[in-house]
Amino acid sequence: MTKKIKGRRHIVAAGTVAPPALHCRPSRTWARGFSLIELLIAMVVLGVLLSMGVPLFQQSLEQSRADVAGANLRAIWSAQRLYWLENRMYAPDLPTLLTANLIDPSLTTSTVPYTYEVTGPPDNSSFTATATRGGSSAWSGSWAITQDGIFSGSLLQAGQATTIVPGFQ
Repeated sequence: MTKKIKGRRHIVAAGTVAPPALHCRPSRTWARGFSLIELLIAMVVLGVLLSMGVPLFQQSLEQSRADVAGANLRAIWSAQRLYWLENRMYAPDLPTLLTANLIDPSLTTSTVPYTYEVTGPPDNSSFTATATRGGSSAWSGSWAITQDGIFSGSLLQAGQATTIVPGFQ
């Protein structure tokens, strides 16, 4: 005797009931996944996007570091101006400005990514504050600001034609 159960024909002995598995839709024993080719294509697309995005991210990160260095040089310049108003001469170095409580202590102790220095003639009639990029083999350069507020310098990427200048000028 044949019974038709949900569109299928099953042979069932007379007087017996078909097992419950025959009453429902047969299930798959494996789930649908991605093929190896699909995964490789996705990985290649991600690799291309990363290869384009990472250098731009690194340049943006270095630009922000340069902006911080430029802002720190402006802070040193302002501190020197205040020191000059009180003493009628410029401070010979950063520890002198720190002792006068005119600059943040982190400027004298930080070494990465920039080191800061103040130089000038023995009579302290002028000064030049510099920020030199250190701790990187990819970027090199320095910034300088004089007592007149003139800002100069640039940052170069090794092996590239990329030049960074602080964005506040």
